[in-house]
Amino acid sequence: MEINLILFVTNIYESITFDTFIKFFILYFFIIWISVLLWVMKDVSNRTNNVLLQIVSVLIILILSPFWIFIYLLIRPSDTLFEKYYNEIEENLDIFHQIIEDKMAEKNKEKK
Repeated sequence: MEINLILFVTNIYESITFDTFIKFFILYFFIIWISVLLWVMKDVSNRTNNVLLQIVSVLIILILSPFWIFIYLLIRPSDTLFEKYYNEIEENLDIFHQIIEDKMAEKNKEKK
C-alpha cells in the first residue's frame, strides 16, 4: 500500500508542469475574484440602501479586479444599517431617559 501511495505522489509531482501551474493560478484568481465580489455585494447591502453606491461598489470589483477591494473599503459606509438603527434607538432612549429625569426633578421640586 505504501509503495502505491509513493508511486501515486511521484506521478502527480512529475505531471505538474509550468502550464498546469499557470492554469491553477488563473483558476485560483477567478475563485478569489468571485468570492470578493460576493462578499462586497453582501457587505454593501448590509451597509446602505443607496442603490447607486451598491452598484458602483459591485462594478469596482467586477470590472477592475479584486485588487480594488481597498478602494471599496475606503468608500463604503463605516456602519452597517443594524448599527445605525441600534445607535438611533440608543439615542432615543437617552432622550427619553433625560425627559423622565427632568419630570422626576420637577415633581421633587413641587413636593418641597
